Amino acid sequence: MFIKDVCRECKLTKKAVEYYERHGLICPRIDENGYRNYSDKDILVLKEIGVLRKLGIGIAEIKDILASADKSAALAKIKYKMDLEIEKAMAKKKCMEQLIKDYDIEQAIKYIDGDIEKHFTIKEKLLQVFPGAYGMYLCAHFGQFLNGKIDTEEKERAYNKIVDYLDKIQETEFPKELEDFLEKGFEDFEKENMERMSLSIVDSVINADKYIEENKEVIEKYLEYINTDEYKNSPAYRMKQLLLKFQKESGYYNIFIENLRILSDSYREYFEKIHTANRIFLDKFPHTGNMYNT
Repeated sequence: MFIKDVCRECKLTKKAVEYYERHGLICPRIDENGYRNYSDKDILVLKEIGVLRKLGIGIAEIKDILASADKSAALAKIKYKMDLEIEKAMAKKKCMEQLIKDYDIEQAIKYIDGDIEKHFTIKEKLLQVFPGAYGMYLCAHFGQFLNGKIDTEEKERAYNKIVDYLDKIQETEFPKELEDFLEKGFEDFEKENMERMSLSIVDSVINADKYIEENKEVIEKYLEYINTDEYKNSPAYRMKQLLLKFQKESGYYNIFIENLRILSDSYREYFEKIHTANRIFLDKFPHTGNMYNT
């Protein structure tokens, strides 16, 4: 079946079908004339995706569902998160209603501490405490690993160490030039694009062999470019060096990353895969440094 018929059958736009294909959710056959030919399996998957998207489920979670041997169980986990979001929304609504009634800030603080704060994800907590450029950068970079809750004393200690680390950064000299660069980046780069790029990086880490094989020419051109004077004289290179220097000197690796591995089960698994992916990359491109950073 060709894409025009697929769109009609699945009630999806052409852009949506192409987007799901780019993310590896479907793999249509390419005919000799260059047209994509979608199988019955592709159609069923697209219909499944369409339903899940209308329920507000994100691409990363849909990937998990499609890959799961027990789709009902995978969906039940997502429903649990949704239930928590609903509870949080109801708690916020109740607090607002009370504020409308008497605007008692002290009472609202007690209510938030007791009934709302427990619903926040790690990502939400960090964004509340550190709304600046560096906090936004960390949440954009690690956001998909910060959707869990702090549900053990060990995670609570790890979270507090991360907060202390970030709090000290606010007191030290975070490079103004770097802060301006990050803020400009968030203004220019849409949230959806950041999430898409983040998903792409994760996919390339998980399937490093396949990614490197399929993108060998692009990687070789990139490696060639980053060794040119043009790149080394660019603002992007300077910002990268500033960021690496700051992270090395501020304790990013031995405080933030180490405690993030405790705080987030999914990041701990991803961290191990990064090292495997870098070994694969260095085997294929031995005269370069690591491709992936923690």
